[in-house]
Amino acid sequence: MELISHNIAWPSRRSHEPMIIAPIGDIQWSGKRGSTSADLLKRHIDKCMELGAWFVGLGDYIDCFSPSNRQRLKAAAMYDTAEDVIDDKVLELVFELYENFLKPTKGRWLGLVHGHHFAQLRTGDTTDMRLCEMLGARFLGTCAYIRTIFHNGPSKFTVTMFVHHGCGGGIKMSAPLNKIENLLPYWDADIFFLGHMTKQVTAPINRITPRWVGLGAPDLVHRKVYMVGCGGFSKGYDYGVKQGQVPMGGYVEQKLMNPTSLGAPIVKITPGVKWYRHGSRKLGKHGSMWAPEITVEL
Repeated sequence: MELISHNIAWPSRRSHEPMIIAPIGDIQWSGKRGSTSADLLKRHIDKCMELGAWFVGLGDYIDCFSPSNRQRLKAAAMYDTAEDVIDDKVLELVFELYENFLKPTKGRWLGLVHGHHFAQLRTGDTTDMRLCEMLGARFLGTCAYIRTIFHNGPSKFTVTMFVHHGCGGGIKMSAPLNKIENLLPYWDADIFFLGHMTKQVTAPINRITPRWVGLGAPDLVHRKVYMVGCGGFSKGYDYGVKQGQVPMGGYVEQKLMNPTSLGAPIVKITPGVKWYRHGSRKLGKHGSMWAPEITVEL
């Protein structure tokens, strides 16, 4: 697990506008003939860039090898030259994804985790790690906590995100939320991001903790925590799909999986003021502090 922090200054001209966090994963780019909804992905990236978004990667950026595919490929014991050809091809997919879609986002990534679909290169690194190099971002491995510290002059607040590609399956739209809710007794964060199931869905829960102020009257602190299923951009059903020369759908169509609404959510973090009846010594009995107001748009 990786732990990473980012200090982000709130632009003074946008002091009352939201800061945008854009989780993106399950693009599954396999070339122009693949299942990626290219137009939708481009529109989403353009929208996020107009909003000045910071991006988080949820895995499955290209679609080449699953875990079982990588095992079989390793067991094949191919010639070095054959492995070089494979490396060249998978890196070509990474380059296409970067050049055609993700290039404008360079330098605006908080980090990227891996998913199930990637290639292990002969050099020892992976296609996901090469994508991170192109994007100027840190590769966060399997799971990560990302802490963002937002500054507005002398004031600041922190938003912590738990990020994982996900695993397992689920037919219902609530499947990502069920998976995340099972984690809540063990992990703490302001936002939980989960990919893999390609379902856009969100729900808040309320955490309540007591706050004791010396021998004075106690208070209750309410904190809203968001669970977020991060969607995806790979079409499960499409007209005229073929496997070679044979009219045949991909694995989603073959297994009669439920179609999902493609795209990705957008998280808006707005600076707000929280008033305290019983504050610290700095605030006195009544005081305020800069605090985040988080909303998720699907």
